[in-house]
Amino acid sequence: MLELCFDMSTRGALRVAQRCGRSGRKGLGFVLSRTEDGGNVTSTTVIGFDDGKAPAGEEIHQIQRAQRRQAALEREVIPLGGSPSDVLVLSLGLDMGDIREPLGADRWDLLRRWCDGDDETTDRDWQRNLEAAERLRSCGSRDAVRIWVDHTPYGACGLLHAASLLKDTKADVRVVFLPPWREWPDGVVETYLGWGEVEPELFGRFLSREEPLPPVMLGAMAHRWEVLRQENAPLRAVVNGRVRSVGEDFYDEMIRRHLPEGQTKIANIIGEVLGREKPGIGDVWLAERIRQMLSTGELRMLREDRERFYRSVVERT
Repeated sequence: MLELCFDMSTRGALRVAQRCGRSGRKGLGFVLSRTEDGGNVTSTTVIGFDDGKAPAGEEIHQIQRAQRRQAALEREVIPLGGSPSDVLVLSLGLDMGDIREPLGADRWDLLRRWCDGDDETTDRDWQRNLEAAERLRSCGSRDAVRIWVDHTPYGACGLLHAASLLKDTKADVRVVFLPPWREWPDGVVETYLGWGEVEPELFGRFLSREEPLPPVMLGAMAHRWEVLRQENAPLRAVVNGRVRSVGEDFYDEMIRRHLPEGQTKIANIIGEVLGREKPGIGDVWLAERIRQMLSTGELRMLREDRERFYRSVVERT
């Protein structure tokens, strides 16, 4: 069984999910971080704090809660099984930019720019994309592919692109749709946007949602992808459950809603949009749109950090 996903975080989670349980990850610790002002713990998945100080007060309670959560996860785990080499990823960010050649040189260059000069990581990930695409194209009637689909625009675009690679293969294609929420035994409701937010121990629990993707549906998805390629808009978004071409300013109003009256760091603006609006996109496009707002005079640069743009301070004009 080939496992296909559309971002590197989910790829890592799937590889862990394959061996979770009795022979998988056990006894994991948690690395917790304090905020600069000594505030609450900021991290997740406790051998101690990264500043070397002993926990106290509320921090101890947070550690205990984290330990209880990990214990609950270990009780729920259902290993996926399989080989790590069968976890494929098409991490192409196809909701953004030119998609005429999803696996071409222009897309590679675009991903390198988005990764802020980390060429080694980008090149490694790009090679994984190419290898995944080739394995999908070479599938036959005896092969099975399980696609992990979520609510992100890049995931929705990735599914359509994958359909175009698989439509003529006669492979047994299945999909697992991420539910929007899950209730824990203690009554806590956890909401999800992407598979990258799901703990590896839980992936096996979602196999009950697996369903076949028949050839006629693969063909329809592949056709939709071809339409989007021909339109080649700056952005694609999920609107009323359907992937649509949209303008480059599609998310601008979200940014405007989170511009404070006074000065603020660009990182704060982006964090507010991602945390409160949950648009399902990364920070890269939002940063590009903020640059555009600076160039048009909608925002004013007060203190520029040439090395780290997100630390720059801006204000409304």
